[in-house]
Amino acid sequence: MKCEARDVAAAAAVLLLAFALSGGMILGRAASDLLFYGCALAQAVLAIFGARLAVRRGACFLAVLIVGATLLRLVFVLQTPTLSGDVYRYIWDGRVINAGFNPYLYVPADPALTALRDPDQFLLIDKRDYAVTIYPPMAEAIFAVVTLVSARVWAMKLAMVLFEACAVLAMARLLRRLGRPAGWLVAYLLHPAPIWEIAGNGHVDAAMMAFMFGAFAWGEANRPYRAATAMTLGALVKPTGALGLPAIWRPFQVALPLFVLALAALLYLPFAAAGTGVVGFLPRYVEEEGLSSGEGVFWLALLGRAGLLRPAMAAVFGGSAGVAMVALALWTRRRGATDVTSQLRGTTLLLVLFFVAITPTFPWYFLAALPMAPLIGSWSPFALATGGFLLYGFHADAPSFFGRWTLLMGFVVAAAVRDLTRTDKKDGGP
Repeated sequence: MKCEARDVAAAAAVLLLAFALSGGMILGRAASDLLFYGCALAQAVLAIFGARLAVRRGACFLAVLIVGATLLRLVFVLQTPTLSGDVYRYIWDGRVINAGFNPYLYVPADPALTALRDPDQFLLIDKRDYAVTIYPPMAEAIFAVVTLVSARVWAMKLAMVLFEACAVLAMARLLRRLGRPAGWLVAYLLHPAPIWEIAGNGHVDAAMMAFMFGAFAWGEANRPYRAATAMTLGALVKPTGALGLPAIWRPFQVALPLFVLALAALLYLPFAAAGTGVVGFLPRYVEEEGLSSGEGVFWLALLGRAGLLRPAMAAVFGGSAGVAMVALALWTRRRGATDVTSQLRGTTLLLVLFFVAITPTFPWYFLAALPMAPLIGSWSPFALATGGFLLYGFHADAPSFFGRWTLLMGFVVAAAVRDLTRTDKKDGGP
């Protein structure tokens, strides 16, 4: 690979700006939400600009940006999480399992677990007084393995960055299979969402992405069970990963769904003593997040603001959304296409519809969709991941939450309409 000085200089300039904008976001997190939002948007735009340059300038430019994006992640790995404390629950669950306890049976504050408490971390565990774990068994296995090596926060965050690296390798393979330039990886690598949410906060979504995109990259059409295994493991890290399962299913195929269910049952078996409690904190979570009342779903909250929300509407909306998701999944698989382009486009539709319908208020949920932006040139995943920063609010200069929520949803819906109506399906990205 021949490197020209101007390519190295141009890549260095992009990286310098990315580091500066990340620094601006750190300052914004400490003092000004408007600065935080502005720098996040600017860095997302820079990621697209850097990707377009990488496509034009070639391998050397891309290599420098990959090294720089890796260094930026390592900087965030060493920082204290500032947007979420989920990583403390991950470490706790790992320690609980390694001590021989079932995390679906014990809340962190249970006296039986007193000996496991770390004075530096225990008080940082969210809902420690009343919530058992909410995470599926594959996530729990990851927490246990990582914590067995080290119970430090940086170790868990580094493990998630390594999972993300696997997802990036899968994306690179997918770009080759799709016949697209590898330079589009930069649209993901320099985007602030994975830097903050994976390297900065250590979210387990990175592991789910590694399994999901690994399934697409290495689970070719003639190896459906390999793909189904990886996809199921991803779904049992984070249930959002289940939205990739329809892509590997063919109409009227019965054995593959049965295999998926059997594998899921096998992974839950070590925790079977909890009975129906293996769903963990999920039922209470649905209630706390306002999903059962409708207040936590943007469209129902909008009706509530107009005085039109009724008690039964949340159940009706949830049922309708579920039917719509199943119908869309069947529609995307109506021809049983096994080419990776069809698989990725169908999964993107499911992911975007799910997020637009359910409107989760935790920005890291949108990470699963972001790789679809460089892979198939879709704008809506990019809008989700970028606009998701608006859901954070820490300081007095932040506009009202509902106003920011409305702006996010308007941004995403406009991008989705653009994706659905675009006629230029040529090679490229956002």
